[in-house]
Formats: sequence, structure tokens, C-alpha cells
Amino acid sequence: METVNALELRGIRKTFGSVVALDGVDLDLQAGEVHALVGENGAGKSTLASIAFGTLKADSGTVRAAGTVGLVHQHFELVGRLRVWQNVVLGREPKAGWSIDARTARAQVLELAQKNALDVDPDAFVDELPVGAQQRVELLRELYRDPVVLLLDEPTAALAPAEIGRFFETVRALAARGTAVMVVTHKLQEVMEYSQRVSVLRRGRMVAQYRTSETNVAEIAHAMVGGEPAAVASRQAVPLRPCLRVLDLTAVSASSGVERMSLHVDGGEIVGIAGVEGNGQTALADALAGLVPFRGSIEMNGTAGIIPQDRRAEGLVLDWSLAQNVVLGRQRRVRRGIVVDRARARADAQTIVERFDVRAPSLDAPVRALSGGNQQKLLAGRALIDRPAFVLAYQPTRGIDVGAAALVQSRLIEARNAGAAVLLISFDLDEILAIADRVLVMYRGRIAGEFASASADRAAIGRLMAGAAA
Repeated sequence: METVNALELRGIRKTFGSVVALDGVDLDLQAGEVHALVGENGAGKSTLASIAFGTLKADSGTVRAAGTVGLVHQHFELVGRLRVWQNVVLGREPKAGWSIDARTARAQVLELAQKNALDVDPDAFVDELPVGAQQRVELLRELYRDPVVLLLDEPTAALAPAEIGRFFETVRALAARGTAVMVVTHKLQEVMEYSQRVSVLRRGRMVAQYRTSETNVAEIAHAMVGGEPAAVASRQAVPLRPCLRVLDLTAVSASSGVERMSLHVDGGEIVGIAGVEGNGQTALADALAGLVPFRGSIEMNGTAGIIPQDRRAEGLVLDWSLAQNVVLGRQRRVRRGIVVDRARARADAQTIVERFDVRAPSLDAPVRALSGGNQQKLLAGRALIDRPAFVLAYQPTRGIDVGAAALVQSRLIEARNAGAAVLLISFDLDEILAIADRVLVMYRGRIAGEFASASADRAAIGRLMAGAAA
């Protein structure tokens, strides 16, 4: 059976100053396939997707598409104060005379959501939705444009395991109807389960292409890094000491709340919070960070380092340099008299760059110039550089490759081995079970169960995450 290319990229080259992001890349997407594009952070994946979509122009090379190309961004590009249906039709609103036909628009969005099994309230305001629902809105917005090619940039980075399965059911259905789908991802197990072909970028070059059925995770990972991926550090036996005590905590954030929650994290352990997104994790994190008012008590012995869940909205100033961003939240530590000690800030930034393998043109480069994964490593490095007694790590490996994830996880384990108390909030159950000592399951703002990770029953955890009995 003859294959039909819905998208052809030939000889794509793109530079940003002295940095070569893409160097003569060729790629074909076939109608009706799910094609995975993988590579390390900074390999050029998002740049290639942006060129295919048209938001970036290649320095040289050609792009040919058989029709409309849609792109679902890793960092959502939605208007928070508009309703779901308004975001979906924005720029292509049905009209009634000179005005927007709101009734028709809403009906179209509802029909599209039902057709693609994307559960979302068309009348909800986007900034009041949890991350998983916002992901569905992004996808709906692109599907409304009836694309021949759909590009998905890290689409499952913030989704819970159950949501990932539903998401890829939708993706498979789209491919079955003839859409060419390219998934930019770091999650190699998802690549093996859902794609038909996989292409590997390394440092701007296409280094390998496989039929998924003819390869494996180890071979793909080897191609991504040009060798064996780094191993995660081992947890050592260390004496526990009291650090964080939360008693009867009640708090509400923008998208979730907790009610009369109690927990503790001792120095020398990692406690993982498992749960479907939107069950109170953000309210818990915001209360611990002092961002929202709360009832109950929070007692902490020592200083805190925080890795927030959204590196762009909460963690970094994108137009500031690496050295300037390293100062954020640490002004009292990085100062000489009443002014910032710039030499200390640069020294700290250099330490983070080296210890976390942050790949950047220079310490003076704007953080916007870094790939998402390198931004995340910078954020993790800033949280850990002062050796805090308590570390709050919220989705610390979101959207980063297997090697970078292993590095960040290793640094968290090293902090734990040195006596820090680490609270890990993650929607990746594999990550929690890999590095946590204890697992707490959250459901509707409460702790639904607790497990020792070494003997944790994945099925029981999954049932508690869904609200059923273990």
C-alpha cells in the first residue's frame, strides 16, 4: 500500500546567533500515522515543530504540507479570562451579521469535544481549569481548524496516568481518520506504546529513525544521548530527623483545595505525593510556599528550596539572564550590604550550570534562549544550591529528557542523603516509585492512603487515585 506524506521537511537549518539549533534535518510525516520525535533537551525538537507549523522561519530548507498544520504547545497559549468555547474559536468565530454567533460557536465546540472524547465544559473560564483540562482545550482549538497534520509538543508532561491513556485514545482516533500526528516527547514508554515510527534528534541533527515495532527503549535512549544514559543516584541509609509537620491544613488555590490535611516529611527521606492533577496538590504546594492563606499549622525546621510546577509562570523571568534568575528568591543570601553581590550571583550561576549540565550560550544569555529542559535544570539548581533543610519539588522533571530527568532526580536524592526533607509532587507514578521512600495518595484534598515505596502496590495506588478503595 502506497504511503502518502502529509508533511515533508527537507534540509532544515536554523541558527540562533552562534548556536546551531537544526543542521540539515529531513523528516516525513505520513497520513494516518502517529510519529514520535525524541531527543535530549536542546536537540531542536520544539524548533523543528515551530518551523513545520510556521511560527519560525528556517534559515534554509523546505517545508511542504498537504493542508493545514496544527500545533499544541508545551506551554499553553490560551487566554485565561476567556471561556473554553471562546478560546477554541478565537480568530475563526462564526458570525451572525457583524457579531459573533455565540450559540453556534458553543454548539460547534461541544460537538467537537464529544466527537473526540475530550471532556471539558465549554462555558468554563480557562484560568480556572486544571492543567489536564487546559491541555484538552489546546487540542480542541487546533482540531477546530481541521488540520491535516497535528504537532503535539510534550502533550502529556502534566497529565496523570489515566489522562494519558484517554489522551492517546483521542490521538489514535485522529490518526485512524487520516490525520498525520507527530508527538514531541521525552517519555519513551509512551513512544513504544502509541507510535508507529520514531525519529531521534541529537544536537540539531537527525541521527536515527526506526519503526517502533523494530526497536526498543534502550536503543532509542542510546541514540538520544550518543551512549548509555546516566543512572539515578542511590538512596543511602541516613538517620531521620524532624523537619516538616503539617497539621489539619485547610487551604484553597486557584484550581484546587485541601481540607484538614496532616502529613510529615523528615530530614533524610523523600515523600512522594501521588494523585490525579487537580486533587489539592497545588493548594498544598501554595500553602507550604506561603502563597495562599491557610488554617491549621505548618512547622518547618530550617530553610526551604522550592521547584515550582510552572517554570515560566512561577519560576523564571524569561527576559532576564541566567545570573539574574539565580538571584530570584535568594536576595538575602546573594547581597553585599543592601545591593546584590553580582560576583556571587555569577559564581552561583556557574556552579548550577556545571552541576546541572545547563546548556546555555553564556551566563548573560536571557533564559528565554534556553530550551525548556535547560530552564528546568536551572530552576532545580537554584532550589538546591543553598542546601535547604526542606525541598518542595513540584513536577521537577516535567518536560525534560531521560538524561536530564535522571540528573535532577539524582540531585534530589543527594539532598535527601545529605539530610534534607524532600516533598515530591509528581503526576508520574513511575518517578515517585523510583525515588521516594514513602508514597502518599491525594484524592479530593485529602490523604487517601500511604505506602512504603519499596512494597507499594501500583494497582492499589491507582484505585486510591481514582477515588476507589485500595
